[in-house]
Amino acid sequence: MATFELLLGLIAFCVVLTLVAQRLKIPVAVPLVLGGMGLAFIPGLPTIELDPELALALFLPPLLQISAYRTDWPAFRTQLRPILLLAVGAVFFTAIAVAVVAKLMVPSLPWWAAVALGAIVAPPDAVAAASVLKQFKLPKRMVVILEGESLINDASSLVLYRFAVAAVAAGTVSYGGGVLQFVGAAVGGAVVGWVAGRSAMWIFARIDDTLLDITVSLLAGLTAYLAAEALHVSGVLAAVVCGLVLGRQQHAQFTAKTRLEMNAVWGFVEFLLSALVFMLIGTQLRGIVERLANDDTWQLVSLGLVISATLVVSRFVWIFPTTWLPRALSRQMRQDNPTPSWRELTVLSWAGMRGV
Repeated sequence: MATFELLLGLIAFCVVLTLVAQRLKIPVAVPLVLGGMGLAFIPGLPTIELDPELALALFLPPLLQISAYRTDWPAFRTQLRPILLLAVGAVFFTAIAVAVVAKLMVPSLPWWAAVALGAIVAPPDAVAAASVLKQFKLPKRMVVILEGESLINDASSLVLYRFAVAAVAAGTVSYGGGVLQFVGAAVGGAVVGWVAGRSAMWIFARIDDTLLDITVSLLAGLTAYLAAEALHVSGVLAAVVCGLVLGRQQHAQFTAKTRLEMNAVWGFVEFLLSALVFMLIGTQLRGIVERLANDDTWQLVSLGLVISATLVVSRFVWIFPTTWLPRALSRQMRQDNPTPSWRELTVLSWAGMRGV
């Protein structure tokens, strides 16, 4: 009962902080995280501990599926090259940059452990990006790239993370095997997501009940994620592809009434999960501080600041050259896809918020 009451209290606090964010016209993620950090140090408040596997399964698939469902597929396909450059290239580049910096600051840290750290912090977040982008009127191309990146980059970072952890445990590594693992996890996850999405559409065609349609739509992404994880492929990518399939086929299978009610229900689920996850991120601060009580605080603070700076700088270092150099070398690319302004590139570089 105490857990249930605590959950209700967190939801109520999320509502209050969301109203504050709206009044101050700031991204809602900011007061939610800060509010959670404040709750972490209230005397007598129970410590909230999350099981990592449960947190991934509960929060990530629905949020990614909802974002993918709303994605403009033709625009996503048109911008696939810059999306992949960020979702795969920037993640790997950032992870390596963080690994190098961490190794220089902590020489005793094994290289593959440093790479695992880089993989953890490398990918920007779909929820954080969407939360911030709602506050501004950006060109559609930029929004598609940022949202597309945040839909895919979790898959590439998780594969790199698992590869690095396996390398730490085994003490050796096969780069060819790592490449095959990455490709296999990506392709396998996409296939599982497509099958789950098409299966859901087959069910939609045979039922005529809005509530059942909404229920099946919510179950589809979770089923895709869990099935992919059971097959040891990318569950994140499976949830994304499932959402893309449902989004592309929504006008063919859903009535206008179903689409309206589904958007309302999914909007509620998105708000509830997004608000809770940012709040829960903040509440983890108490446990972090307790675990680090016997460590050198200043060393840890300096390491955190340097790693954070590396995350910001590495994104600039990646985006500007990968945008300018191909166009400088290819006249055809300059004609088909003109070079974005430095202002747009700066916004893309700054929009690397971390979150869930």
